[in-house]
Amino acid sequence: MQRRWPGWLAAFILGLIFLPGLLLLLALAGMLPSDSVSAPPGWEAGLGEEALEASLERRAAGLVNPVAPGDEAALAVGMQLYRENCAGCHGGARGPSAWGSGNFYPRVPQFWQQHHEHVTPAEAFVAVRDGIRYSGMGAWRGMLTEPEMWQVANFVSRMHALPARVDARWRAGPAAAE
Repeated sequence: MQRRWPGWLAAFILGLIFLPGLLLLLALAGMLPSDSVSAPPGWEAGLGEEALEASLERRAAGLVNPVAPGDEAALAVGMQLYRENCAGCHGGARGPSAWGSGNFYPRVPQFWQQHHEHVTPAEAFVAVRDGIRYSGMGAWRGMLTEPEMWQVANFVSRMHALPARVDARWRAGPAAAE
């Protein structure tokens, strides 16, 4: 007696082979979008966000922050470094980056409006130090000192919970900080 596979199992195995093959053919034929102004579909953005969070958490494990996260002077330095190096893509206290919020794929997080309390200073540090692959986020290693990268990371991770004096300077804008 010959054994038959259940129909659902055959369909599942065929799907495992056919769908990736079809996607590969469409990609090689240039039929998948490659522009950076298209809005990412929700499933892709969600999957990317989860994968990035897991990667940052793993890479940050065991790092010790040498800069006190609540040190107002260090937060003020981090704020200034953020304004000079990060706000062009990630936005400032008053609003989004005009091109960072719409012309990158995936979109650049606009920290001024998106609360990132779940990002620890260590996770922000590894993102700043090493960059984020396939996102346009370059690595700042060799361009900022390690203490400066920690200061930026502390600022980003506390941007929506700053001490009153630092928060007032942040919201006042660049001219008030100098």
